[in-house]
Amino acid sequence: MAADPQPAPRRELLYFIAATGVLGLVALLVLDRPLAVWLHQHEGLRPFFSTLTTGVDMVFEALFYFGNLGNLPAGYVILFLVFLLGRFWLHSPNAGVFLLVLLTRVNSEVAVNLLKIYFRRPRPNIFLLHGMTDTGFWQSAGFWQTATLDFSFPSSHAAIYLSMFLPVAWFYPKYRWPLLVLPLLVGAGRMVLELHFLSDVLFAWFIVGIIMLLFSRLPFITPRPPFQLRRLRSATSGLLGSSDSGKEN
Repeated sequence: MAADPQPAPRRELLYFIAATGVLGLVALLVLDRPLAVWLHQHEGLRPFFSTLTTGVDMVFEALFYFGNLGNLPAGYVILFLVFLLGRFWLHSPNAGVFLLVLLTRVNSEVAVNLLKIYFRRPRPNIFLLHGMTDTGFWQSAGFWQTATLDFSFPSSHAAIYLSMFLPVAWFYPKYRWPLLVLPLLVGAGRMVLELHFLSDVLFAWFIVGIIMLLFSRLPFITPRPPFQLRRLRSATSGLLGSSDSGKEN
């Protein structure tokens, strides 16, 4: 029987968090405005990314919000039920991936939306329209009376889609790159469509990485042998230990 796949080492998550954090700071201080200006002047990829984002959003809405169960989106309830089924009935050591997706997804969205309200950064199209030259954080109430009340930092789209695929990519590292193609495209599309700066996307990914790392440490998230198998191993170890002691005596 083939062994169950094991998650990638947690240090790889730490590398991802460090990389997105450092690159996010560089983008915030140096790259955001030049890249936004360049993308504003080059519109060739906008139709592709507009179609892609619209289609992906439609699929996501259909899968997660097709109904409410106890005032909760049906997709979230299903993820939790599948985790319970796999963990406690089928005794699958990798069932924790469903709970990790759920916890990462929900908490990432909450964190990102709270940060949006705190930083009050306008989107690139508004940023360029008003000729801003700084980071654009903490715009005054007077500014928002003349601009759309729609904040940019960090990107909720980038966080949402990475939070659904990064846990699976971590559990199944053999398939990580195919799994991460869609979140990468969504992140790129947010910049091409002038809805987010590069730092908005990178810091959204940074937040997802931190939240996922924290929840990955829960004991029922990380793959473990089924309960019965653990009991059998413990009993066998005890018998072997007693046998060895008897031989020594």
